[in-house]
Amino acid sequence: MNKTLISLLLALGYPAHAEENILDAEAAIKNGAPLAAYQHLAPHPLYPYLEARYYRDNLATTPTATLVAFLQKYPNDPFSTTLAKQAYPYWAAGGENDAIIASYSPGYADEPLECQYRLALMSRGKTREAIKDSDKLLASDKSLSAECNTLYDRLAHSGHINPAQHAERFRLAMANNNTLIASYLAGNLQGAAAQAAQTWLDIDQNRLPIESAYSLTDPDWRSALLAQQLGKRLKKDPLALAQATNAATMGYISRPKDAGKLYNPLVRKLAQTDDPHTLTLWDAIPAGEHEDNTIYDLIAYDLRRGDWRGLPAHLGKLDKDTQNKAEIQYWIGKALEKSGDRAGADSHYRRAASQRDFYGFLAAEKLGIAPQYHDRPVRRDHHYTPVVGRPAAYRARIFRNLGDDARASQEWQALLKTLTPAESAQAALYASEIGWSVQAVTTLGKSKNYDALALRFPTAYETRVRQLASQHGISPAKIFAIIRKESIFQPAIASKAGAIGLMQIMPATASHTASKNGIPYSGKWQLTEPDTNLEIGSQYLTDRINEFGHLAYAAAAYNAGPSRVNQWLAANPGLPLDEWIAQIPFTETRDYVKRVLEYEKVYEYRLGMSPGSYASGGVRLWEKTVGGGLPTQNPLIM
Repeated sequence: MNKTLISLLLALGYPAHAEENILDAEAAIKNGAPLAAYQHLAPHPLYPYLEARYYRDNLATTPTATLVAFLQKYPNDPFSTTLAKQAYPYWAAGGENDAIIASYSPGYADEPLECQYRLALMSRGKTREAIKDSDKLLASDKSLSAECNTLYDRLAHSGHINPAQHAERFRLAMANNNTLIASYLAGNLQGAAAQAAQTWLDIDQNRLPIESAYSLTDPDWRSALLAQQLGKRLKKDPLALAQATNAATMGYISRPKDAGKLYNPLVRKLAQTDDPHTLTLWDAIPAGEHEDNTIYDLIAYDLRRGDWRGLPAHLGKLDKDTQNKAEIQYWIGKALEKSGDRAGADSHYRRAASQRDFYGFLAAEKLGIAPQYHDRPVRRDHHYTPVVGRPAAYRARIFRNLGDDARASQEWQALLKTLTPAESAQAALYASEIGWSVQAVTTLGKSKNYDALALRFPTAYETRVRQLASQHGISPAKIFAIIRKESIFQPAIASKAGAIGLMQIMPATASHTASKNGIPYSGKWQLTEPDTNLEIGSQYLTDRINEFGHLAYAAAAYNAGPSRVNQWLAANPGLPLDEWIAQIPFTETRDYVKRVLEYEKVYEYRLGMSPGSYASGGVRLWEKTVGGGLPTQNPLIM
């Protein structure tokens, strides 16, 4: 057993067994060694993994009572879920349904296990328990597991799934283009519902024209059918736009969720191409169904048209909660300012400035007031010791120290399932104290304590970050903002695209940046080393800041590439910074820039710095000529 683990176990109050490494013992059991050979390791916090491994490999020879007792002892632990996945089918095949009922735990959070448990209940005549909340479990548009398909069929044949539930599952399957599943589900429908489903399938397969939907008398079926089919055709059928506009005008899309599903992507598409039908479809989206990205594309549409008078009215279509967001209040305020209503503008700016986000900070700068951070630190309370003393917390820390991040995360997630919001805040504090930044951030979300800024915005590697920031002549808050957005301080994380580490650097970018700036670099494996990753990443960020003159443009280049940013700048020379950000054509990049600028402000606060100005960016702002010709005007927000 390694020294790190020994000292850790001693610190946690567990006896350490230097002669045996428990992970080696697990491997031996996997290869057929008896569990009895490792009884001396029973006090070890990872010992249940040995038991679970042995029981999984020896289901036939292990007494059922032993397995049930084990699962009851560890109802929320990852190794129990793994064991149950093998034990339940074995018990079901042998008719041991009482064992399934006795050992089941909601903490498994596994669809097949859940359905196997409900089948066991039905086998014992406990139908009422079996059907409780089953509609949530079975209302899926996807192919269910074998266990859940069996449960669905039994409930259907016994009349416990009503016709409306059958219909809704069919519509859900079609809404998600799962035609194969929908065709199967249509067999459970009768009467008018069966006829409507067949019409839908015929339209989908081009056996009937889409106009056949108008003959349906049931408004729910007609609404769901038209929303799905028109949405499916928008990309390839030029008539679909006119048909969707007609459906909106005539009120054929009667269900709010159908209207939202169809009109949100349509409005985004229309807005991005400055189509005159944009506002017609925007008005057709019911209140409460406007998606964030649709709202932001509508704002960009109005900004490109210079429709400052129309913008407040268009945003007035939103529900009250959405209208209260800082971004919405900011743009209403600027629209009123542009229209000459300074008092009205300031009122909306103040509502925006009361919030801690990018537009709240922009509004505060407009008003000349200090940004609002709403920092409410989490401190140890009476929940702390019981939380960190739970076995799952111990095991998570041990696995993390052993470098087994997968099982460390599994244990941590198992822990969180058992915690109240108040306890979760203490768990987040604990994760922060042991340097597990990503878990501190994500765990805090469970507690809904979004104002604990020290936990939400860690300053890991601060000495190195400050050193590099000083070396490059930029604020350390800028580097921290990128780290927080890119990786949440995970040194070895890799994206699907191949970006690696804290600042998520692509190997090709790393190689070019290192070569250009004389940074020692031998290959992408070095990007998992925090020092090297931060050195290359901060250099690349500095290069982009020097190239474009402001963190907003540099962040956009960091996310989408410098060439695209040059194109966007050339297309809109001299555009005020706030309007330029709002009109970034890539949704991901637009959101990325807003978050980075927001995080920069928070990190200025966290590092004890005076808040900088978005208007200046603190560096050379637009000294370069954009797109040729004369230098453009200073793109201030004011």
